[in-house]
Amino acid sequence: MLAMLVSVIMAAAPASAILYGQAQIQSTPTEELVEVADRAEQQVKNLIDLLYANETALQKIEDVGLLDELEANVTLYEEGVVNLTAAHDALEIGDYEAALDYATEALGILREVFSSIHTILEAAGLQKGHLVDNQGLLEAITRQLHGIDRLREILPEGAPNEINQLLDDAEALLDIDAARTLLLEGNAAEVISNLQEAKQLISQVYDYLKAQAEESNAWRIYGYCETVRERIRERFRQGNQTGIDFTAVLESLGYQSENQFMETLENMIQVAQGKAGDFKNVMQDLEAIGQMVQEMDQALTQEMHRYQGGNGQAGGDDGYGSGGMGSDYGQGGGGNNP
Repeated sequence: MLAMLVSVIMAAAPASAILYGQAQIQSTPTEELVEVADRAEQQVKNLIDLLYANETALQKIEDVGLLDELEANVTLYEEGVVNLTAAHDALEIGDYEAALDYATEALGILREVFSSIHTILEAAGLQKGHLVDNQGLLEAITRQLHGIDRLREILPEGAPNEINQLLDDAEALLDIDAARTLLLEGNAAEVISNLQEAKQLISQVYDYLKAQAEESNAWRIYGYCETVRERIRERFRQGNQTGIDFTAVLESLGYQSENQFMETLENMIQVAQGKAGDFKNVMQDLEAIGQMVQEMDQALTQEMHRYQGGNGQAGGDDGYGSGGMGSDYGQGGGGNNP
């Protein structure tokens, strides 16, 4: 199972880290999965906190008879937190197999809770209200904080102090606890202002990196795309050789066949490679490619794990090495799933 996760992480490695080649890869696949679960937990917690701080929203949920269901989901969320805590404890003592199991269980629970609460909100007529808007602001802040972490990883060692200071200042503006307090007080305007100012600071760091990397971007973009392309091809080959039918997985993600998915990926890669001189746009394209491949690779991996479990096979090493793994899962898929 650990070996399966290697290719998921590589496929979803931040494009920025590949472009600049500065990130030092230290995390294991299990640690990466625990990090994903941490982000999912924070996303669900934000939603629950905002919901329970809004008496009007709670009343609307009670009016449609779903308050008990909401409370059941909160209890289930707490079960997910218990599993996530156990995953961290297992990591601390080096029990990666247990950490993987706990993190996987936590992710499944958190995804279920997130989806169920959004269903409740929709039934109560709250899906497009201020509550969800506030949650979106917190998620946007979280994404920017993750972006700062990635930028710190790829900044050259000799980067000027003022560049690092820009990231420090942006991070201070993106204090998630302070933002949550402001939102609960109804002060969304200040949160939005801080977010916009932080983005401007982060943009200056991107400008610095662009000036440093323009000459070497083209071949790094090519290398990143080649790696992503080959990883997902290998995942399909591995499943096909094992006799797994991925049709249902492909259709669930909007593709009629493996060929259609690969054609879509190839088109996106060609567009990205044509923007080698346009840093910001190529970064967006490469992140989109990484997210798409990550989503597919995770789905294929889960299907292979399910197949192997159903046939009594152990999920051991599938032949992938650990070299070249990425340092982050990226931002995850779209939609409402954490």
